[in-house]
Amino acid sequence: MFRRILQTFKCSIFPSKCLACGQFFHPNQDKTTGKTSFYLIAQDPIETIFYRVMTPFLCPTCLTDFSPVHSPFCTKCGRMFESKSCADHECGNCIQSKPVCRKIRSAAIYCGTLKSNIHALKYKNKVHLARPLGRLLFSSFMKYYDIRTVDYIIPIPLHISRLKQRGFNQAVMLINEWPFLIKKFQENRSIDFDCKNLIRKRKTVSQTGLGREKRKENVKGAFVVTDKSKITGKHVLLIDDVYTTGSTSAECAKTLIASGAETVSVLTLARASS
Repeated sequence: MFRRILQTFKCSIFPSKCLACGQFFHPNQDKTTGKTSFYLIAQDPIETIFYRVMTPFLCPTCLTDFSPVHSPFCTKCGRMFESKSCADHECGNCIQSKPVCRKIRSAAIYCGTLKSNIHALKYKNKVHLARPLGRLLFSSFMKYYDIRTVDYIIPIPLHISRLKQRGFNQAVMLINEWPFLIKKFQENRSIDFDCKNLIRKRKTVSQTGLGREKRKENVKGAFVVTDKSKITGKHVLLIDDVYTTGSTSAECAKTLIASGAETVSVLTLARASS
């Protein structure tokens, strides 16, 4: 009780600075933003989750600048359709190209406040954002995947040189809390989390600014599995922060399947709008 009173007093005297627009604001002290209440809202709509987990970090205006992925979308690649009158179905590109990934899903569109916060995490060392964003991603996992059917979770790796430069892999940080959360929702379910079995053996240039074909060429042959026995016959879920053209995740999936994985799916925090 005393800690709560002290926190309320602190917030009233010292306002927070919005991590998106930089304006000062007084966070809503709604108790549903706390740790325990996450279990009560984890399966709520994604926009509700975003509001709850990001309230301490964003002003009221920026909290509304969020675009969740919604139906109708492609049942394979997860791209939203422009027409709102149809049901979810496989898009023409996926029918024609037969993507290597079983299913690709994202929490929201890579724009607005979410884009600002991903940038803040990756490039401005705002590592405290990894937990709320990781919870947002976990809620998307609960929405789009059956915990009972995923065997192995792998964050898409950075090359060792990029890892040393940044100091962390944001994909790894996003899932740090997941083993605990999974046990909370499925007590008897154990999923292997592995940050070392898939490695980026070749240093590649940044994918930013490259076209689709250049991106594919850039990451071709860049990944390797170190212990094939761990993924043999498994449904592997790849985790990343942003899905753009899918070149990196597709190359990872090809490597994993060639090494014995049965199927590979992808889940990201955000995806490009087109």
